[in-house]
Amino acid sequence: MSRKPLTEKLERFGSQLTTPAKSKTESKYPERYKLLADVLGGKLVPGGAGCYCLIRTLYHSGFSHGQYTINAGEETKSFLAAAFSANDMGLELTVPSMVFLDTETTGLGGTGAVAFLIGLGRISQNGFEISQYLIPDYSDEAAMLQDVYENLNENSTIVSFNGGSFDLPVLQDRMIINRIARKLEFGYHLDLLHSARRLFKRRLSDCTLINLERQLFSFYRADDIPGYLVPSVYFEWLSSQELSRMNAVLEHNRFDIMSLYFLAHLIAEAYQSEGGTLTHSEDLYSLSRFFERRKETAKIEGVYQRVKNARNGFAPDAALHYARNFKRTQKIEQSVEIWESISKDTSSESFWACIELAKYYEHNARDFENALKYTDRATKCEVVTDRHLRALEKRVTRLNRKLNLSHEN
Repeated sequence: MSRKPLTEKLERFGSQLTTPAKSKTESKYPERYKLLADVLGGKLVPGGAGCYCLIRTLYHSGFSHGQYTINAGEETKSFLAAAFSANDMGLELTVPSMVFLDTETTGLGGTGAVAFLIGLGRISQNGFEISQYLIPDYSDEAAMLQDVYENLNENSTIVSFNGGSFDLPVLQDRMIINRIARKLEFGYHLDLLHSARRLFKRRLSDCTLINLERQLFSFYRADDIPGYLVPSVYFEWLSSQELSRMNAVLEHNRFDIMSLYFLAHLIAEAYQSEGGTLTHSEDLYSLSRFFERRKETAKIEGVYQRVKNARNGFAPDAALHYARNFKRTQKIEQSVEIWESISKDTSSESFWACIELAKYYEHNARDFENALKYTDRATKCEVVTDRHLRALEKRVTRLNRKLNLSHEN
């Protein structure tokens, strides 16, 4: 008996029982993964240890974020690292090397916190593109982290907001746990929280990213989801496949990254123009303090001239700062002018101005009567302590002796 007819029958029955072949992604991952990608306008990217959803958003030249706009030619710009840190003098950072990073996590830190959404923004010839990596489930974390890791290298400049204390430690911990790498590879990190506080905290006090957007860019988020609710939206997806608020989370993440981009520009341009882009005297004073720490005294004098033309004038403590700089550069006449302008009340700034004027008139001008006048004025200031009074009494005794000797001669 021939075996061929039996073989043909088996093949025929097998073809009737076999279902059409599915694509690799369809067969390997649950239907809810496809739902996630479809609803969010992303695509599923399979990896060796899972699959993540990738959402790309491109903002072309001319796109506005409040009163700031993405301009053509941004990919040719570079910033001085010195604008963001007092430790780096000559390093230039090209804008295309900058990766603007923001994460959304399931918690506020620690090894249990998972970055379920990682946003990376970059400038290119086409505009500013934000790539968002979202994991459908915890088991897909390694696949996402692997691709994020491969998108960074020793030439990358990571730009974050409080990333040094939060985002980067979370990512590094999760990469170690998932055996991706022992640490993130990048060349430089700009944490704009510290740069923004250094420049704007005196005027704004509240240096959260949302308040900086409002005050600096005139950008107000419409229907933005609060940050503390973001983890709950992801948990809703995990438990019930609820996606009604997930697009709001993506938008929240994109707003953060776009604000990082413009904030980096604003800070760098304020430094590189030596305050030419700033209009508030408080911000100019903060910039001059930054120059003082770098011992860039000539730049402080330039800022001083801008402050004289600013719309809200000098604060007494700022005036003392500028007077101290003029004294340091031996331009004492300008110091005297400033000290005299703030020596008329009883504040602590007036006290120190009177002390400086007493020193000047005693040792430089040899005008002992004026030195006595400012010494007496200093005794009436609110901040005077017993120790100050004892020192002032010694000064009065010395000045009276010098004054008597001058009269005798």
